[in-house]
Amino acid sequence: MRLRPISLRRRTASPVVRAGVAAVEMGWTFAVFIVPLMIGIWEVGRMVQVQQIVSNAAREGARLAAQGTTIRSDGTIIQIRTSTGNPNVRDVVYQYLLAAGLSNLQLSDITVTFAFTTGGGTEPYEGIKNQPFEVTVSVNWDKVRWVNLGFIRPQQLTFKVAWRMLVDDPFSVNETLPSF
Repeated sequence: MRLRPISLRRRTASPVVRAGVAAVEMGWTFAVFIVPLMIGIWEVGRMVQVQQIVSNAAREGARLAAQGTTIRSDGTIIQIRTSTGNPNVRDVVYQYLLAAGLSNLQLSDITVTFAFTTGGGTEPYEGIKNQPFEVTVSVNWDKVRWVNLGFIRPQQLTFKVAWRMLVDDPFSVNETLPSF
């Protein structure tokens, strides 16, 4: 009796069946890992974009506050305030946010604060030359995000800018000088 040699090769499934398994595995990998990763990247990108817009808006508000006063075309002097009067820091910040594409914001969705870091005063028009101050702007994240899947959950995006008053030194006019 003669023995037949035993083949050491295993029988494998046909290539068509194996290709189907690979497609299913790729689909699961894509659904479980790649899609959430892409959505997370998208949310982080939006958060970075909004943070940049908020920081620019805070700087615009600080530029206005640094003036202390402004003069209208008819010569009247206007005191710059934080949230009342026209112009004021809060409205300038809000208009910047709207112009930058955050058009679904309401005035109640933002918080703008102004504070001198040294010396007295609570409003920008009370500042003196080179007096440091801070403008802080906060925006509700729920009002500006694109995707609501909860990967990123900050309550607010906030930026604080430190600036100095640019008002002129006080001076008096000598009215006894001859005029020409």
